Amino acid sequence: MKELFEEPTFLVQIGHNGHKLASDNVEKGFADGAILRPADYTKSKNENIADELDQEDGLVFFDPQFYIPRADRDKMETYQYFNAFGGQDFDTSEVQNDEESEELCKELIDLQDEMDVDAYITPARKLDTFSQPKIDFWLDLSEKFIQVAREEGRDIPILASLPVDSTPLVDASERDKLLNEVTKLDVDGFYVSVEFGTEERYPLNGTANVYAYLHLLTMLERNRYEVLVGHTHHIAHLFLGLGINAFATGHYKNLRSFDVRRWAPEDDQGGGKHVVNYYSDPLLNDVRVDQGLDLLYQREDFDLEKIRTNSPYEEDLFENGVPSQVGWKLRDGSWDHYIWACSNIAQQYKNKNIEQRCNLVIEKLENAEALYSEMQERGILLSEPNEEIYDSWRAAFKSIKSRVL
Repeated sequence: MKELFEEPTFLVQIGHNGHKLASDNVEKGFADGAILRPADYTKSKNENIADELDQEDGLVFFDPQFYIPRADRDKMETYQYFNAFGGQDFDTSEVQNDEESEELCKELIDLQDEMDVDAYITPARKLDTFSQPKIDFWLDLSEKFIQVAREEGRDIPILASLPVDSTPLVDASERDKLLNEVTKLDVDGFYVSVEFGTEERYPLNGTANVYAYLHLLTMLERNRYEVLVGHTHHIAHLFLGLGINAFATGHYKNLRSFDVRRWAPEDDQGGGKHVVNYYSDPLLNDVRVDQGLDLLYQREDFDLEKIRTNSPYEEDLFENGVPSQVGWKLRDGSWDHYIWACSNIAQQYKNKNIEQRCNLVIEKLENAEALYSEMQERGILLSEPNEEIYDSWRAAFKSIKSRVL
């Protein structure tokens, strides 16, 4: 079967009100496709979005969002598999035997066929521990889906959804146990999402966290699986540098990090004011427009050009006065710029061998840290970016590079 991700690929995870953002950027060539989600759009709406993406030659995937025992999202009621296995009391314990799990898998394969997806994604409970019973449940359901897909589905790749918690992942012995078990699967690849603690996740920091994440991904890739990293951000530079070829992110920060509470009935996770951010590729992080960019704009001793990503969406922000007063918004501004920047991250690694990719990552980390240090020396103190990422990203990346490449 032809490789699904033959070169660096960027996908948009479509969250609430993200339909037009994703479609527009695929149409413009600023994203390679999108991942559809049942919690945010009805079945008929997602089918229409899939048709739009297909007409623009964009990749289409569907994430079943089967991560927790229960989910409480009105739009999920429009999906047969949701209603057939518990409705608002959706409980994965109901698919414990072969007959029930086979029926669930058939429902999901039929649904993904209706959306003409480019690869199937399996249902999977989040592995909050790597205990044998939980891994066995994950393996049994994944194997059943793979079996049914190959017997009754289309001849397209199958990605096993692998949602895991970072706490056991950081433990080397637990991580090795997980890898030994999941690589038993006869599957084309993995759709990986890792849940980190709130204080660590955006931007992901801590050498142990970053190392564990990179080690998991690279070991899957070295076992000749395709790897799609879900719910991520600009740390994708490190993934691509190590040979991973696909990553996905959304337009809200909560879609740039995996968080199962999003699907919990008692936790709405709604609302709240969205801060308008500017993603700076030279800094490898976001800068708040109303604080950081304004501060830099007012400093005559700092060249604001040094932090520019140079997307098609940022000219007004830098050339028409005080950044926070030019009317840069979430749409047609911050979100579009961020999506373009993620696409640009993927572009930077195309047509490079693994040594060239690794060298590019080290160069970008060194340049970003030097730029941040220059700002500190000038007394420029920003609420973002987080300076811890430079040391932890570099240390983890170099350690992985020396071990697996």
